[in-house]
Parts: sequence; C-alpha cells; structure tokens
Amino acid sequence: MAPNLIAQYLIGIDLGTQSIRALLADARGRTVACAARPTPAIVIADGQAEYDPEALWRCVVEDLRELAAHVPPGGEVAGIACASMGEACVLVDAAGAPLGHAITWFDRRTEKQAAAFEQAIGAERLFEITGLPADPTLTLPKLLWHRDHQPDLFARARTVLNLAHWIAFRLSGVAACDESLASRTLCLAIAARAWSGEVMAAAGLDLSLLPPLRAAGTCLGPVLDTVLAQTGLPGRPVVGLGGHDHVCGGFAAGAGRPGVLLDSMGTAEALYMTVAGPVVTPANRQQGFWQGLVRLHRPFAYVGAGINSSGGTVEWFRSLLGDAARDSLIAEAAAVPPGSHGALFLPHLAYATQPNVDLASRGAFAGLTTGTTRGALFRAVLEGLAFEARQCLDAVAALDGAGTPAEIRVIGGGTRNKLFLRIKASIYGRALSVIGEPEATALGAALLGGLAAGLWADLDAALAAIDQPIETVEPDPAWAAHYGALYQQAYRPFYPALAPVSHALTRLDSPA
Repeated sequence: MAPNLIAQYLIGIDLGTQSIRALLADARGRTVACAARPTPAIVIADGQAEYDPEALWRCVVEDLRELAAHVPPGGEVAGIACASMGEACVLVDAAGAPLGHAITWFDRRTEKQAAAFEQAIGAERLFEITGLPADPTLTLPKLLWHRDHQPDLFARARTVLNLAHWIAFRLSGVAACDESLASRTLCLAIAARAWSGEVMAAAGLDLSLLPPLRAAGTCLGPVLDTVLAQTGLPGRPVVGLGGHDHVCGGFAAGAGRPGVLLDSMGTAEALYMTVAGPVVTPANRQQGFWQGLVRLHRPFAYVGAGINSSGGTVEWFRSLLGDAARDSLIAEAAAVPPGSHGALFLPHLAYATQPNVDLASRGAFAGLTTGTTRGALFRAVLEGLAFEARQCLDAVAALDGAGTPAEIRVIGGGTRNKLFLRIKASIYGRALSVIGEPEATALGAALLGGLAAGLWADLDAALAAIDQPIETVEPDPAWAAHYGALYQQAYRPFYPALAPVSHALTRLDSPA
C-alpha cells in the first residue's frame, strides 16, 4: 500500500504600504485563503510617517493565525517567506528588540542627509559603487537621520533589517538580507555583489550593522516554537529569505529572465527590465534609473524606474471626491473618449519619475474647462500615469544593456482596473501579459518559502509546477493612434514647461 502523503501548503506575506497581506497556497500555487490587515502607519506630518515594528509584527501574527484556520485537515505548512516595500528599515538591538520606529519608504525628512552624503562621497563615485543616485527614500539616508536626530537610540543598534527581513527574523530568529532589498539600501557594491565598506566608511557607519547577504529562498530555519504557539500553524514550516515586493511579484510572473519587463502596479509602481548584469553607464546615471541585483539559483540584475505614487494617486483622487466608489469612477471614465476631452494630468505627486529626476516637481492638471467632468478628470489621471510609465519604458529600452523588452508582464492591485489596462496597452502600443493572481507578490514570496522547504530545486522548477493564468490585453488601434500623438505633442512637453513653476512653488512653500 502506498504511504499516506501529507498535503503541503505555503504562505507568502506581502508587507505593503496600504496593507499587510498573507496568502495560503497549495503546492500548485493555487490560492486557498488570503488574510489582510491595514498597514498601521503613524502620520507625523505632511510627507512624514513611521511604522511601529511591533505593530507590523502583530498584524503578521494575526494574518498567520487567520490562515492557520484555513489549512485543510491533515495538511501542513511547509514554508513561509515575506516580501516587503524596499527602503524602510528597523534598527535592532543586541537582544533582538526593535529600537524606536521605522521611517516609511516615502518619507521626505531624509533629503538633507541624502544631499550631504552625496556631496561627501561624490555623486560619480557613489554611482560607480552602487549604481544609484543618493535618493532620499533609500535606507542609508534613513540611518543617517536616526544618527543625527536619535543618537542615543542609534548607538544601541547592532543590526539594520529591511521590513521583510525583520519579519523573517521574528519568525526564525535569524538575521539575513537578500540582494533585492540590499539594492535599496545605497550600501551595496553592485559589481562585487557585496556590502560596500567604502560607502559605510564615508557615512561614518559600522559595516557590522549590515546583516549577512544570502540568496532569496535560502532556508533560515524553522519557525520558532513561540510563533507556532501564537499562530497555530500546523506542521513545522521553515522560513525562507524573501525580498523586495516588486521583485518577488516578478518571480511569480516569470520575469526572472532577461528581456522581460515587469510592470508592478501597486500603491507605487515599478517598471523594471530583467538584464544579465548591472547597467552602470553615464546615461543611466544622468537619468537616475534605479537598478539592483537578484540572486536565486542564478544571479541576474534589473534596471528600471518607479512611479512613487501610482495606485496612491488613484486613492488620492478618490479621497478628494469623498472616497468615491472605484467602480463608479471607472464607469464614468470609460464613457469619456481617449484624451479626456483635452484634460491632461502630470502624476508628480511624489517627485518626478525617471528619466526626469526632479525632487521639486509637482503634479498638475492642464486643459480644464467648465465642461470638464469628474469622469474626464479620472480618465486623465489614468492616462497621465500610463504616459509617465511609457516615458520610463522608452528610456529604459534605450539604455545600453537593456533594449526593447520582448514581453511586458503586469502584476499588482492595479490590474483589477480593466480600463486602466486597456489604456496602458494602447499608450504603450504593446500587448500586456497580465498575471491572473491578484496577490502575485505574496505568491512570489510563497514560492521562496517552497524553495526553502525543498519542494522544488529552483524557481524555474517551481514555475513549471504551478498553475498560473495569464490574460493578454491588446492595444486598441484607434486609441493607440490618438495616444501616440497626445504623448508626443502634449505629454512629453508638459513636465519641461511646468518645471519652472513647480520649482518656484516648492521654494515658496518651503519653511523659512
């Protein structure tokens, strides 16, 4: 008689800006259950917010407890991994406890530290080492802010962990960092694929603050007994090392091979091309694209851009209308022809997007008349976000080492808006391969948990074993023709024409 086989399940955690989500999937990647809680952010001031690391952990525990109840009788959870937003970090003391709050990735209070550090090390040298500019959202300026403003607390720090790795540490008791999140710290030497002693020395920071680098999917060890008792998870699951949310979503989408461009549509939007190696060129430095490393069973890299407020811009617009229903707004926008009756939107609510690196740029509507409806405005928001993404895509494709993508794969919560997808495909002039799993980031993390548990030999084997529905969204030929003219004649000149006004407004709005 054949032995009874225990059904194996996986859990992927997606620690995002809006919510902390956890997905329970079977060994074919099919969703069994999903749990979610709002991400508990503490708003300090306009553009400033923090996370209590213990509050984030409590949300994860509650998610896991909820999923434990959905594991079918006799089944076991084999592996768990976590993906998270990229730049926020937790300071951890010698006893493993968090020190104070984590500054959110989008917080602007670190601009002074970023500028001072770039001047100290030199912009060219910083780019040569890290492949990045001194963006204030990255982890290193946050560390410098803590040192400047909370010196007593900072002096007690022994380890710095990005949020996904903080959760993995709480699950397993082991501290480590994968290359995708290390790439968002400004502390990684991109050619050496190692922490940069030169960067840390220039910042006056101890290299020992940074945890060991390991490949994504590395087994960190079993879930701690105390966590099993808190959550009721069945079996003896192991913890896999997770990574950056957009990159983990790319794992589930099959974007881990050169030539695939991933469009990850979340609160922020990431557009990145998988490439064989880093793109450390003068053109990339000038245009400010972010890039990074990924290591699974094989190493590769990515280069791309991020719209800091994409789904966030949609929610901002809804909030202005008293939290108007999404479906109603989409229906109103769908009734408006392409071009939104002449309304145009610049989606720079949180900085300009590469290739226009400009921290002083601001969002704007143009072309409004007394006949402009809210449906036209909402369609203009969607079109503006798609135009901005098209500009990023075109500039990435022009980089040496990147080239025109062979395929565009799309994931994220924004894929639920079918009008937005049709607008995007038409503005790109390219078909989109939309991954059917709405929790692609959590699924990507779950696959890393499966790798840690030994369910598959590598990510390629995992992708071959799971069910993954993909929908193709084709451009509308008539829309594409109109959008092509609008992009060239109106959208591309929009930012340069408005930049002097934005700079003046930013200067006048700054505290004296």
